[in-house]
Amino acid sequence: MAITMMCDPAVPGAVRDDYWSGVAKTDIWRVTTHEGLVLELREMNGYDDSDFYAVVWNDAKGEPERVEYASTRGWTYPNGAAVDATPEVAAKYEAYLEALAAASRAAAAEREAKTLKVGRKAKTVRNVRGKHAIEAGVEGTVFWIGTDRFNGRGRVGFAADDGRKVFIAANAVEVVI
Repeated sequence: MAITMMCDPAVPGAVRDDYWSGVAKTDIWRVTTHEGLVLELREMNGYDDSDFYAVVWNDAKGEPERVEYASTRGWTYPNGAAVDATPEVAAKYEAYLEALAAASRAAAAEREAKTLKVGRKAKTVRNVRGKHAIEAGVEGTVFWIGTDRFNGRGRVGFAADDGRKVFIAANAVEVVI
């Protein structure tokens, strides 16, 4: 069935719907689109209304897209959709979803690699003045992670490769990858 929606009679492929024309007591024209491309049917619930949409495969973009086919905001009873994706389209969609999942896993691994943890090699990214002064670009190891008891901000214990040990703001240090 794909997606069938009410349309203007001038739309190419428009067909008069005898049943709904009799119910509405006016001519109702419908057109069918996205044949063999409908992957899923979904509903978006709002405060007062619901919108119904289909997830369809867009071959030109190489990705799925949403097509709204009905809503409770107006009279859309004749509109409808059904999942009818071909096996080839379903395979493209599955490959797309797997690529998204792989990219998400890679991004999570990158975030994890950049996360400050005790024992990780790190370097200072800015000059720190005061009691625990240290210049930018010094490499070392994180030996403690905690919170400043006075202002609640993140702090790290940083042991520089040259033997100095300082407690500085966590945003003054980044992991060396």
